[in-house]
This record gives sequence, C-alpha cells and structure tokens, in this order.
Amino acid sequence: MSFCSGLSPGQWSAAFQRKTVDRRIPISGVLELTSRCNLDCRHCYLGPRENRQTRRLEEMSTERVFEIIDQICEAGCLYLLITGGDPMIRKDFPDIYRYAKKNGLILTIFCDGLLIDDRIVELFQESPPFRVDISIYGATAETYETITRVPGSFRSFLEGVTRLSEAGIPFSMKTVLMTLNKHEVGAMRDLADQLGAQGFRMDSAILPCFPGGSRDPLMLRVDPEEAVEVEMADPRALAQWIDYCDRQGVFPADKRLYQCGAGVTEFFIDPFGNASPCLLTTNYSYPITESRNFQALWNWELRQITRLEAHQENLCNSCEMRTACTGCPAFNLQEEGSEERAPEYLCKTTRHRWNAIQREKQRTRADQLPLRQKRTG
Repeated sequence: MSFCSGLSPGQWSAAFQRKTVDRRIPISGVLELTSRCNLDCRHCYLGPRENRQTRRLEEMSTERVFEIIDQICEAGCLYLLITGGDPMIRKDFPDIYRYAKKNGLILTIFCDGLLIDDRIVELFQESPPFRVDISIYGATAETYETITRVPGSFRSFLEGVTRLSEAGIPFSMKTVLMTLNKHEVGAMRDLADQLGAQGFRMDSAILPCFPGGSRDPLMLRVDPEEAVEVEMADPRALAQWIDYCDRQGVFPADKRLYQCGAGVTEFFIDPFGNASPCLLTTNYSYPITESRNFQALWNWELRQITRLEAHQENLCNSCEMRTACTGCPAFNLQEEGSEERAPEYLCKTTRHRWNAIQREKQRTRADQLPLRQKRTG
C-alpha cells in the first residue's frame, strides 16, 4: 500500500508533515544571500545600511552558495526561501536561483520589488518560483520614501511589481505596520489588489536591531490596541486568525522552550555561511565548515534548541492566548535579553487580538441562533 493511497491532498500533506517532524528532516530553510539592500528603511532590524555594505567581501561566493545548496538538499531540504537584504542586489542571483531550481528546490523569494527588471522577469518565466513576496511600505510616494529614505524608490517599486504582474508571475505583498504608514494600510491593501497580488498581509512586530544593536526601530511601533484594530479591519485577516485558532485548539502542556519548527524541520543560513535554527536565534549560530558541514551541524548543534526546557514559572507556556500570539523565545531574547520574558508590547497586542477573535466568534454564534431562540433570548 503506497503512502498516499486513499488520502485526500489535505490528509497526505498532514501525514507528510508528521513524518518530517518525526524523522527531524530539515525540509524548510531560509537562505539570506546578503544583508545589503538598495533601501535604507527606518525600521530595519539589520541596522545601518553603511554597516552592512562594509561586510560585502565576507559574503559567501557563488561557488560557496552552490556547495551549501548541495548540502541542504542532501540533508532533505525541499522548500527554500531566498531573502536578504534584497537578494537581487547580488549580480549572481540568477545563477544561484537557477542552481537551486536545478536541485529541485521549491523557491520563494523575498524582495522589495525595485530590482525586478526584464532580466529577472525572464528568469522567473523560464523557471517560475513558487511565490515572490514583496514588501510594501506605503501607498504614496511620500509615505513610502519617508520610510525607505531613498528618493524615487516608490516609482521603482511600482515599475518592478508591474513587470512581475504583467508577466503573470505569482506574487503576494506584505507590510510592516508602523506610526509612519498606519494611515495607509487600507490603501496599501487596495494597491496590492490593483497590482494583481495574490495576497496581502500586515505585521505589527518591529524588532530592535540585532544582535544587541539599536532599539530605535521600536519607537515606530503603533499602540497595541490600535495595531489590532488596523489588523482586524481586514475581514480576511480576522477570518484567518479565527480559522488558525480553531485548528490549533488548546495547546497541550509542553515543557519545551521552543515549540516551533526551528531545529526540527526548519533552519536559517546567513550570508556568511553560518547556520542556525531560525533567523532570530542568533545565539545558536554555527559556521558551516569542511569538518562540520550542514548535516553534521543539523545532527548535533542545531538540535540542541529542541532539548531546551522552559522553567516552571515560564508564563508563555501556560498562557491561554498562545494561539493568538506571534512571539517566541527568540523574539523575547532580541528585545528583552531573555528567552522566557515576553515584551510587554507583545503581550498587550496578543490580549487585544485574542479579545477581538473571541468577540467575533461570539457574534457569529449569535447570528447562527434560530430566530425564535433570538427572540426568547
């Protein structure tokens, strides 16, 4: 009897996912090709652009990236997200992209859209990505360029995204909510629809520069209650949150500190050839070397995070609102210096989101009551 015999696509996917978890296969990875970017965004957690430019010579060579791709494929990787900075700032991006596709990887690309020229469009038409995810910072040039600090960047953004759309390449758009663009979230969503995006999402989580860098980006955070109001103003976002919480149900008691896929099925590789369980776990980063290749690191160093246990007084593990929370121990560490102390901003945001979800569920249940029961109630 074959593995997929008699299973629906959803059942097959769930069974496949369970097998990768049980066997601890690094099926999903993130490859940050460069920390360099053509923008200079005020909220960027990678720090000042000039500092990132100085490390250009330390970035992996094309040949070294090929070697890393070979190693992760041999270990079982199937899904790879290529990001930056903006990965297209590297002149060898097309070569790396083709090599990854040749190895059978299912690719998602994160970028800002400005560098999508005819050459990139031809590349994606020749060998389509699974998805391109494009950051949008405003619906007007004034707002967009106040954040990116690059004159003319909004026009270049529109031109790049339009090229992608006209070529029929699937893409979605995402934004970071901040005080500088909160008034344009609805307009950004509309613009994404007009440009042909297959989806739009917003995140209010802004990080300090890491590791141990400036906390200035945190000044751009929107008040938690207002942030959730903006988020839930999109009926699609509210419906997705309700669906997610219903599917997750109540989390069982678990002593593990990290309860995500980091170090279980997921990994991150930075521009300099260091591997870690995820982007935020900068304290668990190890160089991929000849003596300690990716498989060796996956078998031991990257596994250790899965064995960490939370202290008994850890409040996150017992929080009833965990399904509505976007935080994690690594997020806590970046802001609070402790994996087990959640930032106040995150907790407040989660509480408002949880309440919004519960109110909508109650309203939906009330609408579904029979008319007679409503009258007598």
